[in-house]
Amino acid sequence: MLNIFSEKSILEGVVDISHKSHVHCTVNNCNWWSEPNLCVAEKLLVVSDDFAKELPSEMDVEQTNQIVSQKGLSPVSECAESCCKTFVPREQYNRGEGGKG
Repeated sequence: MLNIFSEKSILEGVVDISHKSHVHCTVNNCNWWSEPNLCVAEKLLVVSDDFAKELPSEMDVEQTNQIVSQKGLSPVSECAESCCKTFVPREQYNRGEGGKG
């Protein structure tokens, strides 16, 4: 699914995305992991690998909100530059060359 909502509108609660979230997770020793391989965390933070190096190793929801507000976006060129394994560049998606939401 193509994200048509702005980061600001989601953070301010203007857009309710809770019913659309379905996050697969294989890190079964995480507190937020649940059967059958799902993440049940209230919020997630997905950033580029370079950006992740600047962050603390653990973060709570309030820290996540603060980091996103302070640091902003961290675009990448390819999936390998992020822990998000479903990453598809928007331009590639718009050309019909990848990713079905």
